[in-house]
Amino acid sequence: MIKTVLLFSYLGVYLVFNSVILPFWCALFILGLRGAGRGILNLSARMWARHFLFLVGTRVIVEGRGNVPDGGRVCIISNHESILDILVLIAYSGMTPGFVAKRELAFIPVLNFWMFMLHCVFIDRGSVKRSFRSLERGVKSLARGNPMVIFPEGTRSRTGRIGEFRPGSFHLASRAGALILPVTLINTAGVFEKTGRFRSQTVRLVIHAPVPTAGISASDTAGLAEKVRGVILSAYPVSVC
Repeated sequence: MIKTVLLFSYLGVYLVFNSVILPFWCALFILGLRGAGRGILNLSARMWARHFLFLVGTRVIVEGRGNVPDGGRVCIISNHESILDILVLIAYSGMTPGFVAKRELAFIPVLNFWMFMLHCVFIDRGSVKRSFRSLERGVKSLARGNPMVIFPEGTRSRTGRIGEFRPGSFHLASRAGALILPVTLINTAGVFEKTGRFRSQTVRLVIHAPVPTAGISASDTAGLAEKVRGVILSAYPVSVC
């Protein structure tokens, strides 16, 4: 328990410490050097994520690095096991994606800065109108080339099995004309969720071949969701599928 408290405390302190890059990041954007500013942000985020996973004792095995697209519109679709899934994807997916998050996280100091910089989309689940507007911003951000992560199960799996994928989760990618990058995460729940304490574990991150969304209409998303789920399941251990 003490280790878990210390690690969460360290995570917060590290986020605050790394916020010193904010003035440099702003200066680069003011000078029109957006590429350099984005590069600094990406490097800092990856270092933070990898450092935390290292301290936790998480070893990540990555398969399929060659499937990561070289730029363009990319939407990562992944199964969801753990609160650490985002860190694993930021650290080892080959890109620094934003993600769809609860609106309440936008009000947490320091953390909200990093989430805004990663182009996260904040959803107010209590308001359909505001949620729709947020998703519209997500479509525009993805269309501008900012990668995004979506967990189409809607919540973390509590059973060790991959749940059904919600077809609505694929509207963001299809409307932005983005490539879907299917990703299978294996054993991230073993790091924390199974015991409520951090444990040293080996995690697998399997990156599959991209799936295009060109020509996909709103009525086709159910088939697309089933197809992508099948791809992700193909790398999941048979004993827990």
